[in-house]
Amino acid sequence: MSPLQRRCLAAVVIATVAGVLGCAPTNAPAPPQAAQDAAVAKAAPLAHLSRTERLRAFLTERYGKAATLSGKWRGSWAQDGDTRLTDWQVCAEQPVVTGDSWQQLLAVCGSPLDGAHPDPGAIDFFVLRPEAGRFAVAAALTGQNFGSRGEPGTVQILRAGSDFYGFRIEHGWFGQGYSLITQTLVLPGPNGLVDAGGVRSHIDNTAAYDCDDADAEPDCQARLFNLDFTLRFDDRDPAARQWPLLIEETGLGCGGQPVRREHRFTLDPNTWTYAFPEALQREGCE
Repeated sequence: MSPLQRRCLAAVVIATVAGVLGCAPTNAPAPPQAAQDAAVAKAAPLAHLSRTERLRAFLTERYGKAATLSGKWRGSWAQDGDTRLTDWQVCAEQPVVTGDSWQQLLAVCGSPLDGAHPDPGAIDFFVLRPEAGRFAVAAALTGQNFGSRGEPGTVQILRAGSDFYGFRIEHGWFGQGYSLITQTLVLPGPNGLVDAGGVRSHIDNTAAYDCDDADAEPDCQARLFNLDFTLRFDDRDPAARQWPLLIEETGLGCGGQPVRREHRFTLDPNTWTYAFPEALQREGCE
Protein backbone atom coordinates (compact mmCIF):
# COMPACT_ATOMS: atom_id res chain seq x y z
CA MET A 1 0.00 0.00 0.00
CA SER A 2 1.35 3.36 -0.99
CA PRO A 3 1.87 6.21 1.53
CA LEU A 4 -1.00 8.09 0.01
CA GLN A 5 -3.37 5.10 0.44
CA ARG A 6 -2.28 4.69 4.07
CA ARG A 7 -3.04 8.36 4.81
CA CYS A 8 -6.51 8.06 3.29
CA LEU A 9 -7.30 4.90 5.28
CA ALA A 10 -6.26 6.57 8.57
CA ALA A 11 -8.47 9.54 7.87
CA VAL A 12 -11.47 7.25 7.32
CA VAL A 13 -10.80 5.40 10.62
CA ILE A 14 -10.46 8.63 12.61
CA ALA A 15 -13.67 10.03 11.16
CA THR A 16 -15.53 6.80 11.96
CA VAL A 17 -14.35 6.73 15.60
CA ALA A 18 -15.25 10.39 16.09
CA GLY A 19 -18.73 9.71 14.80
CA VAL A 20 -19.23 6.81 17.18
CA LEU A 21 -18.00 8.73 20.24
CA GLY A 22 -19.38 12.18 19.66
CA CYS A 23 -22.59 11.97 17.62
CA ALA A 24 -26.10 10.99 18.61
CA PRO A 25 -28.16 8.89 16.17
CA THR A 26 -30.25 11.11 13.94
CA ASN A 27 -33.41 9.10 14.75
CA ALA A 28 -33.21 9.82 18.61
CA PRO A 29 -33.77 13.59 19.15
CA ALA A 30 -32.78 15.22 22.47
CA PRO A 31 -35.71 15.74 24.93
CA PRO A 32 -37.24 19.24 24.89
CA GLN A 33 -35.85 21.74 27.44
CA ALA A 34 -39.20 21.92 29.26
CA ALA A 35 -39.11 18.16 29.86
CA GLN A 36 -35.59 18.38 31.27
CA ASP A 37 -36.59 21.24 33.60
CA ALA A 38 -39.60 19.25 34.81
CA ALA A 39 -37.41 16.25 35.60
CA VAL A 40 -35.02 18.39 37.65
CA ALA A 41 -37.91 20.04 39.52
CA LYS A 42 -39.44 16.64 40.27
CA ALA A 43 -36.15 15.35 41.66
CA ALA A 44 -35.77 18.33 44.07
CA PRO A 45 -39.14 20.13 44.19
CA LEU A 46 -38.67 22.21 47.37
CA ALA A 47 -35.02 22.06 48.29
CA HIS A 48 -34.47 25.65 47.18
CA LEU A 49 -37.40 27.19 49.08
CA SER A 50 -36.64 29.92 51.60
CA ARG A 51 -38.00 29.97 55.14
CA THR A 52 -40.65 32.50 54.09
CA GLU A 53 -41.74 30.34 51.16
CA ARG A 54 -41.95 27.29 53.42
CA LEU A 55 -44.13 29.24 55.85
CA ARG A 56 -46.47 30.32 53.05
CA ALA A 57 -46.69 26.74 51.83
CA PHE A 58 -47.52 25.48 55.33
CA LEU A 59 -50.23 28.13 55.82
CA THR A 60 -51.96 27.40 52.53
CA GLU A 61 -51.79 23.67 53.19
CA ARG A 62 -53.28 24.12 56.66
CA TYR A 63 -55.71 27.02 56.16
CA GLY A 64 -56.42 27.14 52.43
CA LYS A 65 -55.30 29.17 49.43
CA ALA A 66 -56.40 32.49 50.95
CA ALA A 67 -53.94 32.21 53.88
CA THR A 68 -51.13 34.75 53.88
CA LEU A 69 -48.19 35.78 56.05
CA SER A 70 -49.37 39.40 56.21
CA GLY A 71 -52.93 40.59 56.69
CA LYS A 72 -56.14 38.71 57.38
CA TRP A 73 -57.98 36.03 55.47
CA ARG A 74 -61.55 34.79 55.78
CA GLY A 75 -62.05 31.23 56.98
CA SER A 76 -63.98 29.28 59.57
CA TRP A 77 -63.56 27.98 63.11
CA ALA A 78 -65.25 24.79 64.26
CA GLN A 79 -65.74 24.27 68.00
CA ASP A 80 -68.21 22.14 69.95
CA GLY A 81 -70.00 21.19 66.76
CA ASP A 82 -70.51 24.82 65.75
CA THR A 83 -68.78 26.35 62.71
CA ARG A 84 -68.35 30.14 62.65
CA LEU A 85 -67.02 32.53 60.03
CA THR A 86 -63.66 33.75 61.28
CA ASP A 87 -60.95 36.18 60.26
CA TRP A 88 -57.51 34.59 60.65
CA GLN A 89 -54.04 36.10 60.68
CA VAL A 90 -50.49 35.19 61.65
CA CYS A 91 -50.00 36.82 65.05
CA ALA A 92 -46.45 35.64 65.83
CA GLU A 93 -43.67 33.81 64.02
CA GLN A 94 -39.96 33.38 64.67
CA PRO A 95 -37.18 30.89 63.85
CA VAL A 96 -35.27 29.70 66.91
CA VAL A 97 -32.12 27.66 67.46
CA THR A 98 -32.56 24.40 69.40
CA GLY A 99 -29.46 22.30 70.01
CA ASP A 100 -27.67 21.66 66.72
CA SER A 101 -30.74 22.44 64.64
CA TRP A 102 -33.48 25.07 64.39
CA GLN A 103 -37.26 25.27 64.51
CA GLN A 104 -39.96 27.67 63.41
CA LEU A 105 -42.49 28.92 65.99
CA LEU A 106 -45.83 30.06 64.63
CA ALA A 107 -49.07 31.35 66.14
CA VAL A 108 -52.23 31.92 64.08
CA CYS A 109 -55.06 33.98 65.63
CA GLY A 110 -58.74 33.77 64.75
CA SER A 111 -61.49 36.34 65.43
CA PRO A 112 -65.05 35.06 64.84
CA LEU A 113 -67.17 37.63 63.02
CA ASP A 114 -70.13 37.19 65.36
CA GLY A 115 -68.08 37.48 68.59
CA ALA A 116 -70.14 39.01 71.40
CA HIS A 117 -68.68 40.59 74.56
CA PRO A 118 -68.02 37.34 76.46
CA ASP A 119 -66.91 35.35 73.39
CA PRO A 120 -63.18 34.50 73.15
CA GLY A 121 -61.07 34.31 70.05
CA ALA A 122 -58.97 31.34 68.94
CA ILE A 123 -55.24 30.73 68.68
CA ASP A 124 -53.40 27.85 67.02
CA PHE A 125 -49.81 27.27 68.16
CA PHE A 126 -47.21 25.35 66.15
CA VAL A 127 -43.60 24.26 66.48
CA LEU A 128 -42.40 23.43 62.97
CA ARG A 129 -39.22 21.68 61.91
CA PRO A 130 -37.52 21.95 58.50
CA GLU A 131 -37.84 18.70 56.62
CA ALA A 132 -36.93 18.03 52.98
CA GLY A 133 -37.48 21.59 51.88
CA ARG A 134 -40.74 22.09 53.77
CA PHE A 135 -42.05 22.52 57.30
CA ALA A 136 -43.40 19.55 59.25
CA VAL A 137 -45.32 19.85 62.53
CA ALA A 138 -43.14 18.94 65.50
CA ALA A 139 -45.80 20.00 68.06
CA ALA A 140 -49.14 21.79 67.98
CA LEU A 141 -51.81 23.12 70.32
CA THR A 142 -54.82 24.32 68.34
CA GLY A 143 -58.25 25.82 68.97
CA GLN A 144 -57.26 27.49 72.24
CA ASN A 145 -59.65 30.13 73.64
CA PHE A 146 -58.37 33.54 74.74
CA GLY A 147 -59.72 37.05 75.08
CA SER A 148 -63.18 38.53 74.72
CA ARG A 149 -65.38 40.18 72.07
CA GLY A 150 -64.02 37.59 69.68
CA GLU A 151 -60.50 39.04 69.93
CA PRO A 152 -57.88 36.57 71.18
CA GLY A 153 -55.32 39.13 72.33
CA THR A 154 -51.67 39.37 71.34
CA VAL A 155 -48.92 36.74 71.13
CA GLN A 156 -45.21 37.12 71.86
CA ILE A 157 -42.50 34.52 71.31
CA LEU A 158 -40.07 34.48 74.22
CA ARG A 159 -36.93 32.69 75.31
CA ALA A 160 -37.31 30.76 78.56
CA GLY A 161 -33.95 28.94 78.64
CA SER A 162 -30.70 28.37 76.77
CA ASP A 163 -32.54 26.83 73.81
CA PHE A 164 -36.05 26.74 75.28
CA TYR A 165 -38.69 28.94 73.63
CA GLY A 166 -42.43 29.39 73.99
CA PHE A 167 -45.39 31.72 73.61
CA ARG A 168 -46.76 34.45 75.87
CA ILE A 169 -50.39 35.40 75.25
CA GLU A 170 -51.80 38.61 76.68
CA HIS A 171 -55.58 38.82 76.65
CA GLY A 172 -58.14 40.74 78.65
CA TRP A 173 -61.66 41.48 79.78
CA PHE A 174 -63.00 45.00 80.17
CA GLY A 175 -66.33 45.92 81.70
CA GLN A 176 -68.04 48.32 84.10
CA GLY A 177 -64.83 50.33 84.45
CA TYR A 178 -62.71 47.32 85.43
CA SER A 179 -59.68 46.03 83.47
CA LEU A 180 -58.56 42.44 83.93
CA ILE A 181 -55.65 41.52 81.68
CA THR A 182 -54.05 38.07 81.84
CA GLN A 183 -50.82 36.64 80.51
CA THR A 184 -50.63 32.93 79.72
CA LEU A 185 -47.58 30.83 78.83
CA VAL A 186 -47.64 28.04 76.25
CA LEU A 187 -44.40 26.04 76.35
CA PRO A 188 -43.03 22.87 74.72
CA GLY A 189 -43.32 19.93 77.10
CA PRO A 190 -42.08 16.36 76.79
CA ASN A 191 -45.25 15.36 74.91
CA GLY A 192 -45.94 18.54 72.96
CA LEU A 193 -47.05 22.11 73.60
CA VAL A 194 -48.81 22.71 76.93
CA ASP A 195 -50.59 25.53 78.73
CA ALA A 196 -48.10 26.17 81.54
CA GLY A 197 -50.39 28.54 83.45
CA GLY A 198 -51.44 32.15 83.61
CA VAL A 199 -51.25 35.17 85.90
CA ARG A 200 -52.54 38.70 85.69
CA SER A 201 -50.70 41.20 83.55
CA HIS A 202 -52.65 44.25 84.73
CA ILE A 203 -55.70 44.95 86.89
CA ASP A 204 -57.40 48.23 87.75
CA ASN A 205 -60.77 49.70 88.62
CA THR A 206 -59.89 53.35 88.16
CA ALA A 207 -62.98 53.85 85.99
CA ALA A 208 -65.38 51.75 88.05
CA TYR A 209 -68.99 52.63 87.30
CA ASP A 210 -70.04 52.14 90.92
CA CYS A 211 -67.84 55.09 91.89
CA ASP A 212 -69.77 57.55 89.70
CA ASP A 213 -72.18 58.29 92.54
CA ALA A 214 -70.77 61.13 94.61
CA ASP A 215 -72.10 59.54 97.81
CA ALA A 216 -69.96 56.44 97.14
CA GLU A 217 -66.71 58.34 96.57
CA PRO A 218 -65.07 57.87 100.02
CA ASP A 219 -65.75 54.15 99.98
CA CYS A 220 -64.59 53.83 96.39
CA GLN A 221 -61.31 55.56 97.08
CA ALA A 222 -60.54 52.87 99.65
CA ARG A 223 -61.17 50.16 97.05
CA LEU A 224 -59.29 51.57 94.07
CA PHE A 225 -56.31 49.61 92.73
CA ASN A 226 -54.01 49.82 89.72
CA LEU A 227 -51.38 47.09 89.46
CA ASP A 228 -48.98 45.73 86.85
CA PHE A 229 -47.45 42.25 86.86
CA THR A 230 -44.32 42.25 84.69
CA LEU A 231 -43.10 38.83 83.55
CA ARG A 232 -39.51 38.01 82.66
CA PHE A 233 -37.03 35.13 82.90
CA ASP A 234 -33.90 35.17 85.04
CA ASP A 235 -31.13 34.54 82.49
CA ARG A 236 -28.14 35.04 84.78
CA ASP A 237 -27.19 31.43 84.03
CA PRO A 238 -27.41 31.58 80.23
CA ALA A 239 -26.46 27.90 79.83
CA ALA A 240 -29.37 26.63 81.96
CA ARG A 241 -31.92 24.63 79.99
CA GLN A 242 -34.82 26.42 81.74
CA TRP A 243 -34.61 29.78 83.45
CA PRO A 244 -36.54 30.74 86.60
CA LEU A 245 -39.62 32.85 85.97
CA LEU A 246 -39.86 36.22 87.71
CA ILE A 247 -43.00 38.34 88.10
CA GLU A 248 -42.65 41.86 89.47
CA GLU A 249 -45.84 43.25 90.98
CA THR A 250 -45.91 47.05 91.09
CA GLY A 251 -48.43 49.86 91.38
CA LEU A 252 -51.08 50.95 93.84
CA GLY A 253 -52.98 48.47 95.97
CA CYS A 254 -56.35 49.08 97.60
CA GLY A 255 -56.49 52.40 99.36
CA GLY A 256 -53.60 53.77 97.31
CA GLN A 257 -50.90 51.77 99.08
CA PRO A 258 -47.69 51.45 97.00
CA VAL A 259 -46.88 47.86 96.05
CA ARG A 260 -43.54 46.42 94.88
CA ARG A 261 -43.09 42.66 95.18
CA GLU A 262 -41.12 40.07 93.24
CA HIS A 263 -42.36 36.50 92.79
CA ARG A 264 -40.11 33.65 91.63
CA PHE A 265 -41.23 30.34 90.09
CA THR A 266 -39.73 27.24 88.50
CA LEU A 267 -41.41 24.92 86.04
CA ASP A 268 -42.74 21.76 87.73
CA PRO A 269 -41.12 18.81 85.90
CA ASN A 270 -44.10 16.55 86.64
CA THR A 271 -47.02 18.74 85.62
CA TRP A 272 -45.02 21.05 83.29
CA THR A 273 -46.80 24.04 84.85
CA TYR A 274 -46.02 26.91 87.21
CA ALA A 275 -47.64 26.89 90.67
CA PHE A 276 -49.07 30.39 90.47
CA PRO A 277 -50.90 31.49 93.65
CA GLU A 278 -54.43 32.86 93.56
CA ALA A 279 -53.06 36.26 94.62
CA LEU A 280 -51.54 36.64 91.15
CA GLN A 281 -54.81 35.67 89.49
CA ARG A 282 -57.08 37.94 91.50
CA GLU A 283 -59.64 40.39 90.15
CA GLY A 284 -59.48 43.00 92.89
CA CYS A 285 -58.17 43.74 96.37
CA GLU A 286 -56.30 41.01 98.21
